[in-house]
Amino acid sequence: MTIVEFHQAAMEALAGEPDSAILINLVKQAQELADMVGWADSVIDKDDKVSDAFTVLKDRARVQHEKTGNQNIAILHDAVSDLLSAIYKHDDDLAPSKFENDDSA
Repeated sequence: MTIVEFHQAAMEALAGEPDSAILINLVKQAQELADMVGWADSVIDKDDKVSDAFTVLKDRARVQHEKTGNQNIAILHDAVSDLLSAIYKHDDDLAPSKFENDDSA
């Protein structure tokens, strides 16, 4: 499953009332993707499209969790946060932030 496919599946699942099996599978997919991020040859989120899309996904998860109280939605939310952190770390390793070692300030 690609990051785009994962995002689409998670958004679709959160559009309704997902059952626990679907949520648990999505959590596993997010964890697998986070583990694989380091193998990417180039920056993943160059234009912040992934960040933006996953922010919307996390917001939807938060709303669904508030409605249903389903703890698996909260776990999915956290797994998506971990995936985003892995992407940020990977991208920063390949193209360090211009602010980190900026001696001109």
